Amino acid sequence: MIRVLVADDHAMFREMLRIALPRHGDIDVVGEADNGQDLIEAIYRCRPDVLLLDYKMPHVKNFTGLVKEVRRRCGATEVVVLSGFASSEIALRAAEGGARGYVLKSTRLQAVRDAIRTATRGGIWIDPNLPREVFDIFQRHTAPAETRNGGLAQLTRREREVLASVAEGISNRDIARKLTISEKTVKTHLTRIFTKLDVKNRVGAAVLFYSSSNGHDTTQAAFNPVALNTGTSAHSSAS
Repeated sequence: MIRVLVADDHAMFREMLRIALPRHGDIDVVGEADNGQDLIEAIYRCRPDVLLLDYKMPHVKNFTGLVKEVRRRCGATEVVVLSGFASSEIALRAAEGGARGYVLKSTRLQAVRDAIRTATRGGIWIDPNLPREVFDIFQRHTAPAETRNGGLAQLTRREREVLASVAEGISNRDIARKLTISEKTVKTHLTRIFTKLDVKNRVGAAVLFYSSSNGHDTTQAAFNPVALNTGTSAHSSAS
């Protein structure tokens, strides 16, 4: 079941999606948000696989920054942007943030379902009524990160949640509390993450995570390496 959170300031539009999307059985709307301030909290609470994000919402001054923040804090959540307008500028801001799709609100409901499914598979979905240049914009901003960080696609949803928390500098104990699992299970996930990403420690894993989330090379300023660097070997770094 694909877990979806709908973020839009129009209550009737949210209600329509909440009722209509689950009708095909593989999609479940697990939460809603009507403004940018409440969005991150809603994602933490609902842990969606896909966020359907309206381009124009209250309390959102930097759309690209918001998408990046969602991807940074919630690495297991893919973002598909909703808008009533066809715009290369919207496409650029969404793609720079790490979004996986751009859907027009005037499109058929089946297209929204297709976008959700494509995003969960790591693909890009662009509304067929948008010009080709929009797809090119998304492809330019996502292809380099995917090429460098193909190992991320091997991670399970839970492993990506653990990795996102590691990138925030959160300790194993606090990750366990946050995800309601044991600390031993966290260490097991970390060992598997290091193996799949072919890295030796938490810093290396965080670098790949941030690079994938932001769509460009990561800088040291993007995170706190001191908080992350707890060892040099895969075993000790998982501790």
